[in-house]
Amino acid sequence: MFPSSQATTKTLWILGDFYSVKISGSETGGRYSIWEIDVAPNNGPPMHRHSREDEAFYVLEGEFSFPYGNSKIKAGKGEFAYVPRGEFHTYKNVGSSAGKLLVVITPPEFEKFFEEIGIPIEKGERFSFTPPKITPADIEKVVKAAEKYGLEIRI
Repeated sequence: MFPSSQATTKTLWILGDFYSVKISGSETGGRYSIWEIDVAPNNGPPMHRHSREDEAFYVLEGEFSFPYGNSKIKAGKGEFAYVPRGEFHTYKNVGSSAGKLLVVITPPEFEKFFEEIGIPIEKGERFSFTPPKITPADIEKVVKAAEKYGLEIRI
């Protein structure tokens, strides 16, 4: 047992949400990474599928919808959703306040995608951070970066 990156948590702002690494792939020997995501109401990523990673989501706070393949499930605090690679999916905070997810990504290389598209937030700046307006150029950057990581996005 060893301390994870929580002592030096890296937080990224990505398209309206805050992503904080709890343990990185380098800390797990390339097995997995775990991220905490603070999701604004009515927010979440576009429908997408990973060709290389499996993802698992644990709801820490709030109410979420998980469209997956041809179905949709709802999950609240304490509930879990798993998405194997190759399946189109997304999540959306369907509650009226910020929600929080814990996501496990295996293998962890996808964390590099977060780092490429995210805006780093220094410790202590999170509550004073003024998010930039999301532009079509931002979306184009995300779509272009996605290809490098085997991610297909439906817009």
